[in-house]
Amino acid sequence: MLRCLSTILLSILGLIAVALPACALDPAASITQLKHSRWMADDGVPLGIYALAQTPDGFLWIGSDAGLHRFDGIRFEPLAVTGAGDEPVSALMASRNGDLWIGYQSGRVAVLRNGRLLERTPPYSDRWIHRFHQDRSGAVWTMTGNIKHPLMRYQDGRWQDIGTPWGFDSNYASSIAEDGEGGLWLGKEKSVAYLPPGQRHFRNVDVRALEHSADNFAVATDPHGRVWLSSAMIGTWRLPAYPANERAPDVPATIAPAVGGHSYRAALFDRDGALWGVTYAAGIYRIAQPGSLYGGQQPIEESYTTRDGLSSDRAQAVLEDREGNIWIGTSAGLDRFRSAAVQPAGGIPPHSRFGYVLMSARDGSVYVADSDSLFRAPPGGDAIRVLDGLDNPQAMCEDATGTAWLKTRSQLFRGVQGRFQAVETPAKPRSVLDCVVTSDGRMLFSRYSGGLIQYSREEWKDSLPDGSDGPQRISAMLAGPGDGLLAYIRARGVARIDPPAVQLLWPQKAIPGGEVTLLHRMGDDVIIASLGGIARLRNDTITPFRSPQSWLKGITGIAETADGYLYLLSRASIVRVPRADFLRGFDHPAPELPVEILDFEDGLQAPAAPGYARNAVAGGDGALWFMTTDGIVRIDPTRISRNPLPPPVRIVGVAYGSQRLRDPVSATLPAGVSRLEIDYTALSLSVPKRVRFRYRLEGVDQDWIEAGSRRQAFYTNLRPGDYRFHVIAANNDGVWNQEGATFDFKLPPTFVQSMWFKAMMVTAVALILWGFYLLRLRHATARLRDRFDGQVAERARIARELHDTLLQEFQALTLRFQGTVNKLPVDAGMRADLTKALDRADEALKTGRDRVQDLRNPRMGDDLPEALQGIASQVVEARPLVLHLSFEGKRQPITDTATEEMQRIAEEALRNVVKHANACNVWLLLDYREQGLTMSIRDDGTGLDAAADRSDGHFGCLGMRERAQRIGGRLTIRAAAEGGTIVELVVPGRYVYRRSRPGLWHWPGRRSEQAQSRPWR
Repeated sequence: MLRCLSTILLSILGLIAVALPACALDPAASITQLKHSRWMADDGVPLGIYALAQTPDGFLWIGSDAGLHRFDGIRFEPLAVTGAGDEPVSALMASRNGDLWIGYQSGRVAVLRNGRLLERTPPYSDRWIHRFHQDRSGAVWTMTGNIKHPLMRYQDGRWQDIGTPWGFDSNYASSIAEDGEGGLWLGKEKSVAYLPPGQRHFRNVDVRALEHSADNFAVATDPHGRVWLSSAMIGTWRLPAYPANERAPDVPATIAPAVGGHSYRAALFDRDGALWGVTYAAGIYRIAQPGSLYGGQQPIEESYTTRDGLSSDRAQAVLEDREGNIWIGTSAGLDRFRSAAVQPAGGIPPHSRFGYVLMSARDGSVYVADSDSLFRAPPGGDAIRVLDGLDNPQAMCEDATGTAWLKTRSQLFRGVQGRFQAVETPAKPRSVLDCVVTSDGRMLFSRYSGGLIQYSREEWKDSLPDGSDGPQRISAMLAGPGDGLLAYIRARGVARIDPPAVQLLWPQKAIPGGEVTLLHRMGDDVIIASLGGIARLRNDTITPFRSPQSWLKGITGIAETADGYLYLLSRASIVRVPRADFLRGFDHPAPELPVEILDFEDGLQAPAAPGYARNAVAGGDGALWFMTTDGIVRIDPTRISRNPLPPPVRIVGVAYGSQRLRDPVSATLPAGVSRLEIDYTALSLSVPKRVRFRYRLEGVDQDWIEAGSRRQAFYTNLRPGDYRFHVIAANNDGVWNQEGATFDFKLPPTFVQSMWFKAMMVTAVALILWGFYLLRLRHATARLRDRFDGQVAERARIARELHDTLLQEFQALTLRFQGTVNKLPVDAGMRADLTKALDRADEALKTGRDRVQDLRNPRMGDDLPEALQGIASQVVEARPLVLHLSFEGKRQPITDTATEEMQRIAEEALRNVVKHANACNVWLLLDYREQGLTMSIRDDGTGLDAAADRSDGHFGCLGMRERAQRIGGRLTIRAAAEGGTIVELVVPGRYVYRRSRPGLWHWPGRRSEQAQSRPWR
């Protein structure tokens, strides 16, 4: 039972190596000096992780009891593919063509390719799939939990059972590795099997040492192609490249396990040759330089457990990603190890109850004192304890001879080259804060309670008198310039002190933030840092830093490098800035300085420790040392790891309404989408929080949108059309992937956004306007009709008055004159003349009666042709004229007013022809058109004098024009080209016709044939 359990658990451990190297982990750093991060259940990580893999697109895939998930450094997403479900996953492998092989605890095998899940289950697999391995030929080797079929091979679309014909007779396979020549090494029960390149028969390799190792060992291939064996019982060693059947040494040289006897070990080599392994009960282990075992050294195996911060001691998967990070999957979470720019100083205890004292010496060594010990780190070496059992070290300084002085609470020590001895002093030393040796050799200590004391010739002497408020407390001081020192006196300010004289240079009230945190000499200048900013002291003149930078507040330490950079220890970070740019900022303000922020993502584990004399120093080897509240940290500027790989960029989701598209490339969205959410990511797993994004929606955004670390874009109220969303990203070191990722989508119009709807709306608006126009026209027509009715009524009244009064009186007069004439003799000379006058009067009365009749009963528009015919016949009657009357077009009803005026114009024009033209023919044409009505009267007479048209007394032209204007028409009188005169009246249809234009769907008919001409005499 135990054996079966051990077999199952061991085979869970997957070893996957992906991609090409980017940045690597520092082999010289211990595992505790690497940057460790972990994700637990609260962070959304799936529990019970058995396998890890990274596909070429950059996603980290996690196989666990909760199924298959992918991780982009920020979000854990379950696999949303048909057929995936949440079936527990036990093995993963990213093949060279980008496929993801998935092994399930049920024995099922599937391949994820381009978002589709392809079934690849072997015929004999009914238990856990433990591990995959793809050899150089592309064949996939699969280890299963079926003891009858523990090893299978997939190639060319078919599975092969690897059994006796292959020389494999075991019912168990624990691990597999491929050497540099292409040979396969297989771990099985207490032995190793070897398959030479190109052959199909395993050969057993007798490794006598494994007889005591049970099944607790793994095989792994180093970067040089050599296969190593790592055993929980014996240790780790390199298998010799011996021919088949040659025995390995009975007792090989090994690297002893950090914790012996633990179970289920699996391992891999990272790109720098360090060996990483996972165990079932003892966390993980690492051998930084295993190859040194064969160079005369004895490397050690480091362990890392839950006590150090590992998510669980039950580690079950290990992976190196494309950027060189190491990932560990455990039963309780996910862990990552990567290079840290800021590392805990090796050999220095991480905690000190009284803090630390830090000093760099002229010989390049760095001294660090904790609460009871003094350590010395020579250039390029590790820190070594040189004094122990100390009573609270408080201050340390070095004189001009290179002698180091250490002041504790109760003693004074003097040392050269790391060898210290106590100095006997006649008086009891007092508690101090800092120590400075001036240029003239005076050793001055600032007292905790205030003031200065000088040590000289084994004597202590007070050197600074009390101020008006008591002892002057000095929290920061610096030697020089001159023979004195520069110091910050609390509540007073920055002063130059040449005991006992004090010269105030910068008063307290002028200091930003109210308290100085650092005095640092930089050439001939002194940099003064305070809680509110930073300033420069040059020739007793204070110049504040002119550029507003938030990281300049509360600087507690400054260290310089030989390549021209400054490292400033601020409240919660270390800022790297070019020295020249920093100094230029005092005289020439700049909006932003080219800085690099090193914080907790870079290995800094605690904020700066305030209140200490020196919080940052540089060693002779270029390493920088900083004091924090949780210990001393160290930066080697020459070994800061950089990430040169641009991050792959993916668009992982598009959401609209209640719908979501996963990993879209292009799509046609539903019409009416008003809010669009686009989720994107960049697969840089080193420091995902520092990945920066830019995006734009072509056609909407004029320029790139700086999104910072935000991984979502939102758009609202997009118009219908074709769009392309483009996003690019930069990794934690600012390397941009300019190609990025795109998402093309089409947003169709809704019905109300379509061209049909817009055309309908335009038509509707036009119809509404047309309706308003018709209403207006109807209203105007009604007003005209009312006016016309009024005119008709007025004409009837006038006609009555004329008939009842004037005409009756005229008739009575003519009758009386007729009676008088009848009384005259027949031969009287006046009788004939009076008779002619009476005849003329009768004609006038007859004409008057006709006019009165016309006033009472005006001719209607429907009778215009007949009316014109009657008028023309009457005018030319008994005249030597031939009248040609014709009508063209479709006859339409005409307004009564227009009929009346046109009759009068025609009558006046015809009378002019009769009286003045001497014509033989006259033509009257009435032309009905859609645009309007035209009446033309032409004769073949003598023609019209140009001046006559403008004369008020000739032919009544002015009256005809006035009548034409009354009905909205235009009258022209001109000479005809063939002789004679043409009088033409044109009246627009909207004024002359009773309906201003035909119906909406009316199609104008053809013009009618010309009416027959008939002579009138």
